[in-house]
Amino acid sequence: PKYYLPNHGEFHMLVHNARLAEKECGIPRDNIFVCDAGDIVEFDHEGARKIGRVPVGGIMYDDSGAIVSEVVLKDRIHMSQEGMFVVVLTIGRGNGRLLTSPDIISRGFIYLRDSEELMGMIRQYLKQKAARAFSGRYDLDVIKKEIKDEVTHILYDQTRRTPIVIPVINEIGTSGPKPQGRAPQGTDQPQRQQQRPDRAPMPAPSGKTFPPKQYPDTEVTAPRERPNQSY
Repeated sequence: PKYYLPNHGEFHMLVHNARLAEKECGIPRDNIFVCDAGDIVEFDHEGARKIGRVPVGGIMYDDSGAIVSEVVLKDRIHMSQEGMFVVVLTIGRGNGRLLTSPDIISRGFIYLRDSEELMGMIRQYLKQKAARAFSGRYDLDVIKKEIKDEVTHILYDQTRRTPIVIPVINEIGTSGPKPQGRAPQGTDQPQRQQQRPDRAPMPAPSGKTFPPKQYPDTEVTAPRERPNQSY
C-alpha cells in the first residue's frame, strides 16, 4: 500500500505496528500516520496529510440520563484531589452587621481541630472583611467573589493546596419600617368587632350567685353537724 494507518490497539501498539510497516513492507515514514482519537487525515489528489483534530472523548451520564458536562467533571476531580472549604457569614439585613462568628466547614481538605491557628486567621480575615464590605451599600455577588479569591490565596500560602472555596452569606431580618406601637386601650375594640361580626359579645356578669351543685335525684340539703368524738 502507498499509505498506512495502524488502527488497532493502544498507542504504543500503533507505534510498533508503524515501525513494522516501514521495515518489513518498505512504506515510507511520511506515508505512515499514527493517529490518536480525534486526528483528521485528509486524502486528495495531492496525497494524504494530517489537518487537525475534532473534539472527542467519553460521554458521562448521571442517574437521570442527562449528560454530565466537562465543567462538572473537572470540579469533581478537583474536589477529590484538593477538597472543599466553605465559609458562612450571617449578617443583618439592611445594616450589614455580623450577627455570629463566621462558620467554617472543611471536607476532604484539613481537619479543623488540628488547624486552629489557620482557622483563627481565616475567621479574623472574615470579620475584618465584613466590617469593611458591609459598612455601606454592597453587592453580595462581588463580595462573594472577593472572599473566594482572598481565602484561596490564604489557604495556598499556608498549605500549598487549592481546595474549592464556597462563600455563603445569609441575611437575617428585614430592612422595612418598624411596626407601629400598640394603640391606646379601647381604640382597637371596634376593629375587633368589625373583623368578627358574627361573634356576639359576651354579656356582663349580673352579680347573682349560682345555686349549689346538684346531683340527679337528690335534694340539696345543708351539711349535718358531726358530733364531737374522742379517740
